[in-house]
Amino acid sequence: MSTSMGVAVVWVVVLVALATSARSQLLLQKPGACSPPSVLQVCWKTCLSDFDCPARDKCCPTSCGGSACSRPVSVRKPVAMAKPGACPLKPSGPWVCASRCSGDWDCRGDAKCCRNRCGALACQRPVR
Repeated sequence: MSTSMGVAVVWVVVLVALATSARSQLLLQKPGACSPPSVLQVCWKTCLSDFDCPARDKCCPTSCGGSACSRPVSVRKPVAMAKPGACPLKPSGPWVCASRCSGDWDCRGDAKCCRNRCGALACQRPVR
């Protein structure tokens, strides 16, 4: 076998090993889920996968496009039932531009998951 052919074989083996390693990391994630994106001003990637994080922490997105290690939340099956009442026509409250809920089931008591002043989803008192 010539030297150039030997180098080519080595590169193929290295590329296959890298692809297999990346694929296995995608398939082997730590249990739990990320909470809605954090409002931390971490706008760079401090981790690339769950395995860059200590213990049970997961690598989760932040509100400005970065990532940070954070404690996982349990995954629960959403109840598709909407709570009574309607979302306010004119939202009020603080300007928080990161979603804090994904449905009424994420909100405590009679609060509903509605668009806030910034357009993100947040738990708010319903209009009856």
